[in-house]
Order: sequence, then structure tokens, then C-alpha cells
Amino acid sequence: MTNELGRYLKQLRGRESLRDVSHRINGKLSFSYIGDLEKGINRRGNPINPSPDTLRILANAYHADYWRLMELAGYTPSVDKLTVEPTSDGATISATPKWKTSNEPLDVYGEITAGPPTFADEHIIGQTIIPDDLIDKYGRDNLFALQVDGDSMSKVIAPGFIAVFAKDCEVENGDICAVLVDGENATLKRFKETSKAVILEPESFNPIYKPLIFPKNIDQDFRILGKYVFATSLLK
Repeated sequence: MTNELGRYLKQLRGRESLRDVSHRINGKLSFSYIGDLEKGINRRGNPINPSPDTLRILANAYHADYWRLMELAGYTPSVDKLTVEPTSDGATISATPKWKTSNEPLDVYGEITAGPPTFADEHIIGQTIIPDDLIDKYGRDNLFALQVDGDSMSKVIAPGFIAVFAKDCEVENGDICAVLVDGENATLKRFKETSKAVILEPESFNPIYKPLIFPKNIDQDFRILGKYVFATSLLK
């Protein structure tokens, strides 16, 4: 069944063929995968959950709003109901996201930098809500949330957004992770490993950021805290 994101992607493509779109983006996404995204399922009939990177490629290809695609994919939920209640000193505003959420919010801990690594204080700065299916997939106790500070990963997640991570989750080349450096500095980067080094790569519209490289022949103190699995703008 075609989902809302799939219908929107098909609308953006218009009369252009799937092959032409794939060719235009230099094969970053295959024409068959783009077609599967429009259908909302893969060839095995399973739902497709495109990554933020995939949505960025499509947004650039169609000159579309990246955050609109993120919203339709469930990363940044849109508001279904907005309530404003007057108070003695102003007003209280509450909103209900369109996706189904857990009854229990997830604690958000001190900011994680998406620029030069800075210490992420382990204190709760608020709470956020996440989809139930995320909890079903990873387990609530295996999830934690941090607020992103800095713009070295701005192609993937905007500064100020809440990044949700899964602990005890296998990390593969290309995954985005929260990494603890030198036992005290936490940073958000894309993880890559070669035969000679571990590389933490930025993905920013700002060209000033450079990869952090950890040669394997030198002892390096870094530890992966969790794999990035979700982003939201909701903090309460």
C-alpha cells in the first residue's frame, strides 16, 4: 500500500522516469529503490524506512523541502492538534503529533555536540515523545536521547533537534553514532572503519569541519555510546 511519503515522492517525480532520476543523482539511489520508496514497501513486501541521508538525496533531487520529507517519514512529527490555554502570566501551548506515541516520554540528556567534541553533561534537560514502533524495535530501556548542539551534521540533523540513540546495537560502516572521545567528550558523527583507522566523519553544509581519525596502531580512547535511530524537534 502506498503511504503518504510514497505518494508525495511520486508527485515530486512527476513524469520523469525512475531511471532518469537515478541517473540524475549519479546512481546514489537505484531506480528500483526509488520505486520501492514510492510504493512504501520493498520487493519482499516489507515496509521501507528511508534514512535521513536518503531523504536528503531525494530533497536535493526534487528541490523539495527536506524537513517535509523527514516529517512524512516520521522523523520530525507534524502537529495534529494545537491547544492554547490562557494563564495568569501568558498561555500554555500543547501539541499532539500525528504518529502514535508511547504513553511514557523519553528523557533527554544534556546536549551532544555536532561540531568539535564537548562534554555532554549527564543531566536531564527535558523529555521527548517517540513512536511506539521505535520502542517495539529497540526496547525503551535501550534508547536514550540527547539534544544536538552545533552544525557539523547539519545535512542529517539540524542543531537544536533531539537525536535518539539505541544502545547495545551493532554499528556498521556508514552508521551515525554518538561517540565518547577521551572518556569525557561526546560527539555525533558518521562512523567508518578501514583496515588502518576508525574515522568519525562530519556531514555539514559548513565546510570548516574535518574528520576525526583514529589510527589503529595508536591507542585511542573512544567508545560508541549508541547508534542514531531517530530525530525529533519535540522537547518538553
